[in-house]
Amino acid sequence: MPPVRLARPDDLDKLAEIERSAASVFRDVGLAWVADGETMNRHVLEAACRDGTLWVAADSGGEPVGFLAAHALDGRLYIAEVSVARSHQRQGIGGALVAAAVGHARRSGFPAVTLTTYRDLSWNGPFYARLGFEEVDPDGTLPGHMRKVRAEAGHDPSRRCLMVMSLDGEGDRPDA
Repeated sequence: MPPVRLARPDDLDKLAEIERSAASVFRDVGLAWVADGETMNRHVLEAACRDGTLWVAADSGGEPVGFLAAHALDGRLYIAEVSVARSHQRQGIGGALVAAAVGHARRSGFPAVTLTTYRDLSWNGPFYARLGFEEVDPDGTLPGHMRKVRAEAGHDPSRRCLMVMSLDGEGDRPDA
C-alpha cells in the first residue's frame, strides 16, 4: 500500500485528476452528475495544505494516488473529501488516509471526526462504518454541520447522512 504523508504544494495540481478518477465510480450507480461535477476548490486545498489537514497516499515514485482533505468545523475535524484514483481503489488506501486524519484529530485534541456521505453506497456509509464511524441525526447537531448537510445541493437528502467517530468517549453525537 502506498505510504500516506502530508501533502506538499507541488501535489495540489494532481489532486483534481485523482478526484475525477475516484468519482467515476458514481457513473456505475446512476450518479454521473457527481462524477462530472466540480472538483474541490483549489483555495480550499491550499488552505488544507497550509493547515496540515491534507494528506496524500503516494506511489513508489512519490506521485499522489489518493488524498484526504479535512478542516475544523464546530470544533470537530470534518473530512471534506476522500478520493483514491480508481486504479488504486480497494487496496486499503482510503482507510489509511482516514487513519492519518483520525491520528491528527487525536493529537490535536478534537473530540470527534465527522463527515457527510451516501449511506447506501458500499464505498461510502458502510465503508466508514467499518472504520468506526456512526450515523447520527443531523437535526440538533452543531450549526456548521447542519449547514453542511443542507448545502449538499443536488444530492438526494434521503440517501445522505452525517457520520461521526467520537474520539473522547463521550458518545457519538457531534454535539457531545
